[in-house]
Amino acid sequence: MSKHKLAVEVMIFAILFASVVQISAVGISISPRFSGIVYAATGVPIANAVVVASGTAGSGYATTSPSGQYTIDKGIPTGTYTVSVIREGYLNAQVENVQVTVGSETTGINLYLSLSGGISGKVTDAVSGLPLSNIAVYAFAASGSFGWYGSTDSNGNYNIFTNLATGTYNVSALMPEGYSMKSATATVTVGVQTTGVNLALDPSGILSGRVTTPDGTPLANVTITAMAGAEQYYGFTETNATGHYRISSGLGTATYEVMAIYYGGGMIPSMNQTTAIVTAGAETSNVNLQLTVSPPPPSGIITGKVTDASSSKPIAGAHVTASGSSGSGEADTDSNGNYIISSGLDAGTYSVTASAPGYQQQDRSDVSVTLYQTTANIDFQLSPVPPAQSGKISGTIQGDANPIPEFQYPIAMLFVTTLIALVLAKSFKSKPKLLQHD
Repeated sequence: MSKHKLAVEVMIFAILFASVVQISAVGISISPRFSGIVYAATGVPIANAVVVASGTAGSGYATTSPSGQYTIDKGIPTGTYTVSVIREGYLNAQVENVQVTVGSETTGINLYLSLSGGISGKVTDAVSGLPLSNIAVYAFAASGSFGWYGSTDSNGNYNIFTNLATGTYNVSALMPEGYSMKSATATVTVGVQTTGVNLALDPSGILSGRVTTPDGTPLANVTITAMAGAEQYYGFTETNATGHYRISSGLGTATYEVMAIYYGGGMIPSMNQTTAIVTAGAETSNVNLQLTVSPPPPSGIITGKVTDASSSKPIAGAHVTASGSSGSGEADTDSNGNYIISSGLDAGTYSVTASAPGYQQQDRSDVSVTLYQTTANIDFQLSPVPPAQSGKISGTIQGDANPIPEFQYPIAMLFVTTLIALVLAKSFKSKPKLLQHD
């Protein structure tokens, strides 16, 4: 598989990752519920394991108590769910096709947790040697399947010790802001920490510009790719609402083929390309392109934000639709909970609806839209599906004893990483050819 395809898959992952990570800011209280019991193989309860039920109808979660008990009893209306368990020092485990019915309890959802190996190291600036903080480092198995990730601290140190079975891993800093991607290999054995897997990142060049039609109309959502000979370097992004773009990761010193691809509503995309010289650590600006496309039908714009009603924190990935006699449009919220519906809306009055898994749907009526103008602040505060409208899931989880001494993550991060595992399991089904060991 080419680095181009890898980058596309990484982009999909990044979008999912940005959406899921924002859930950690929702601030929902995760209270233990006592029905199932989580045990290690020796019969020692596993405290603070996170159990998540995720499905198209909703999502719910719970953490195990000191005695290892749990019940998921809210956020899961009638439907089919995947139940996943995560605990530092163990491999993730899940069971699919769990049926839930409001007003009843689904029992006996049992899983077994096996020990994980660990990987640790340091990430630094290749030029200055200084440590780099807040760099996400990902571990992929030789098969291409996602293992887990860690983030560097203020000293540049990272630690990955969840969901790593015995085997060889590609350890990568993917799309680090301001730097080029870098990878190393690590051999992992369950129950053992593999140390010294260090990454020295080279600074990235920056490429920026704008995409318009020949008459100067800006084009949003145009995919921009920049590639240097034999795929030595690669970067990508999309244009914003004003047609501007900026690639600030993955670009070394080289001459690049810069390509703009616009799909619009047609079967065949519009494309154009140019060349640009980029220097690592510097910005090459005004690399502009023009595309001849059929202009989209005139539309008004609706914008707003979707938040959790109890915490006022943003909900990422919420789906917002606008429908009326004059047209319809839809959009999903970004990592900050913001959405923009900018097509399909002729002048008129619309009903706007926001929904998200695990939350009650909310509607707003009589939203007035005018062509070429923005109707702003159409906001939503969604309430979680209450226990009275939820089914229940309980079970017993057993596992190996004596995991690697863990670096303690906040419970919110445990919940986030569980959901990441779920979406990655669906996004990385194929075997990607990861970056080569440097």
